[in-house]
Amino acid sequence: MSESHLDPQDMKQAIYNFADNLRDAIAIGQGVALKNTPATINNVVVAGMGGSAIGGDVNRMLLRDELSVPIYVSRNYQIPAWANKHTLVIASSYSGRTEETLSAMADALEKGCQICGITTGGKLKDVLQKNDCDTVLIPTGLQPRAALAYSFVPMLYL
Repeated sequence: MSESHLDPQDMKQAIYNFADNLRDAIAIGQGVALKNTPATINNVVVAGMGGSAIGGDVNRMLLRDELSVPIYVSRNYQIPAWANKHTLVIASSYSGRTEETLSAMADALEKGCQICGITTGGKLKDVLQKNDCDTVLIPTGLQPRAALAYSFVPMLYL
């Protein structure tokens, strides 16, 4: 049986590329220049699904002893009812087309939250830019589950 048959999406190579992706993601994060300086932030909500939400989980665990505000990861169509103008919502969708993330983003806009996003493009990029929200663009061409470095490292710079 050929290796390509066992690994048709070449996840083995994606794992080998992880260190390079981390270096690239750090450069992207260091290049983040927020145009909207957040006002007082009392909590952070990461809105995403699958691999895009995992970035929020990783940061929540890595930073739990250092942050003075909680990070909540929302894998739903809405963000929590307590979210408000003192909530930073990070909308994370690799494709930019994730239905739940787009819906959560609309909910965040309605609640007056401070919003930024991490994506390769799609409708999420369009909505972020239309609403003058900070947008971190990450590279295309990966399987979303292989884009872990890009889903959590840029968040560290927000």
